[in-house]
Amino acid sequence: TFLDFGDDEFTVGRPHPMIDPSLRAERVLKEAEDEETAVVLVDCVIGYGSHEDPAQELSESIRKAKETAAQNGRYLSVVATVCGTEGDPQSRSATQMKLADAGAVVLPSNAQAARFSQMILDNLQGGKR
Repeated sequence: TFLDFGDDEFTVGRPHPMIDPSLRAERVLKEAEDEETAVVLVDCVIGYGSHEDPAQELSESIRKAKETAAQNGRYLSVVATVCGTEGDPQSRSATQMKLADAGAVVLPSNAQAARFSQMILDNLQGGKR
């Protein structure tokens, strides 16, 4: 499943996920309940105009999602990136640390995160594409 929560479909009548990260956090939990889900790939956008602490709610959902998968005898990989800088009000390193402390593998770019996620999926399929 690929969802862009910033797409018009998800923002009609509600704030963009940069401002209100709750919809994405809810979906992370929902995906964890699906036995077909092996990897959740997320980004966290920080900066002026973004939520004051977008990593907080996302980190909580990552932690709960991983616990849900474990309770069902599965391992859920969560791969994350942070889009922003150290000079942003939320601080790139502090945001990265929150996500990592919740159990996410935090990579420096979305391209690296996408490639890493694909490597996980390839490995689960025995190296086949």
